[in-house]
Amino acid sequence: MNDTTLILDDVSPERLETQARERLVEADLDGAASLLQQAARDWAVLDNAERAGTCWLLAASTLRLAGQLNEAGDAARNALELNALPGALRRGVEMELAEQALAGGNAALAQQRFGLVLTRHAEHLDPPLRAVVLQRRAVAASAAHDERGASRDFCAAADLMEQQGGKAADAEAARLAAAACLASVDPKAAEALWRQVDQRPPRDGASAARRGLVGGQIALHGQEQALALARFGVARQGALDARDAASYLAASVQSASLLEQQGQMDDAYARLASAWVTLGNLLGRESAATLVRPAMQELRARMGADVFQRVKDAYDATRRKSQTPAQAGRGGAPAR
Repeated sequence: MNDTTLILDDVSPERLETQARERLVEADLDGAASLLQQAARDWAVLDNAERAGTCWLLAASTLRLAGQLNEAGDAARNALELNALPGALRRGVEMELAEQALAGGNAALAQQRFGLVLTRHAEHLDPPLRAVVLQRRAVAASAAHDERGASRDFCAAADLMEQQGGKAADAEAARLAAAACLASVDPKAAEALWRQVDQRPPRDGASAARRGLVGGQIALHGQEQALALARFGVARQGALDARDAASYLAASVQSASLLEQQGQMDDAYARLASAWVTLGNLLGRESAATLVRPAMQELRARMGADVFQRVKDAYDATRRKSQTPAQAGRGGAPAR
């Protein structure tokens, strides 16, 4: 029996790793983390820093996902205390500590830790990995209310991805995220970023939906309600083309809210009712009801029961007139 298969307490660290993977498949995070920690200790006894560090890192991330942040931090620090820990593993552990800070609600500390990864390991971060770390720091910056810093990092990540083949969609998403970060603090700069993206036709419905949602929010912050409504309309159509229920719902709710603010109660109701029917076709009636009913109930509360009923009756009457006999046989608008 060689050193790497030495059995401690009748179970080798390799077997512990295998058992941990089996627990992960079963979504037993606590069990997997416990096995990984024991494997890490055993590998340390065998003076295998790489395997021990890998197990500590996996244990730390598993504990974080399980919501056990104190234990996750201990596991990560145990990895850093190992002698001769490989540089790539040290970088991974430092990334994990940054993720733990973000998960624990300390966004400023997370932003700082992601920044340390970028500086300490600059020579060993290839462009794809550097783009990933930049985006994670941007998320932390946004959570720390450093919108301009977040926007810079998202743009830097987009620049890196644009230099790589096959990353155009990811780069566009990052640049839209940068624009979204600036929307509330500098709508003009956000609009300029958004227009950079929109210079090119959207590749597909998903792209159009993302652009429309972000562009609509920017227009709202810029006090351009008509433009916002138009962009949310683009987002609704793009989401419908992509069969993206979440984006379709978001654009519909935003549109309805804008119409309501403009006093167009009939149109606001119609926008939500149309979303209910459309999502029913995409997802089924029950799922559509679960998604749209809260927004419809909030609209009813703001309108008042009498006005809401009048608007609903008018919508149902108009809809019946426009239906074919076959459509009419399937009933009117859903009950609210």
